Amino acid sequence: IVFFYGLRVLTQVYPVSQELLKCDRLLLMGAVILLERIYRYRYAVSQRAVLTRDIFSNIVNLYLNGFVTGLIVVPLLVFLPEHLLGRKLFFAAPEQLGPLWLQVAAIAVFVSFYRYWMHRLQHEIPFLWSLHAYHHQVTDLKAFNTYVSHPIDYSLRNILVYFILGVIGFSPLAILIAVPLTFIGAAFSHCGADLKGGFLNYLFVTPEVHRWHHAAKVPEGY
Repeated sequence: IVFFYGLRVLTQVYPVSQELLKCDRLLLMGAVILLERIYRYRYAVSQRAVLTRDIFSNIVNLYLNGFVTGLIVVPLLVFLPEHLLGRKLFFAAPEQLGPLWLQVAAIAVFVSFYRYWMHRLQHEIPFLWSLHAYHHQVTDLKAFNTYVSHPIDYSLRNILVYFILGVIGFSPLAILIAVPLTFIGAAFSHCGADLKGGFLNYLFVTPEVHRWHHAAKVPEGY
């Protein structure tokens, strides 16, 4: 996790590393696949029959969806502070949001809070569920199906929140430090390896917990 966190930060800081920005999530996916090979889950089901679906979804949601969502959403988000406050950001200076460490913590909590409630709404509101249900066609977690989602569903849960962070006015450095953590956590939640979360299941969305979430029938006692 530390390696890929550093890789994500480096690709944002040093122009010479910009090509890595296009492949760091693929490298992260490769690391998760390696874990799946080392710690094989005995109840795993082959996903070869849907491999084409998984590859197509990865390409669309990783490399196209963010660009398209930005074209639609950013003008609307920028309009609000410009119309209400006469500036592009809700806070004129990052210092108004506190020291760097506090902003990093606030971003991590905000993203987690946003994702939780968006995900919950996607299970409770019929229209949103009709989109989110495509993701729940995944019944056996694998690295390759991490990004299997309807594009709109994926944007609402995983892209929109970062555009919102941008117009709030957080320090770019705080965003640079905090956001990679949210990416890495989401990627490992779909790890298909036989990893036991223990007490971490109560704090994070571990692969063990997320496997129950995707299960057609949750084992008795959980």
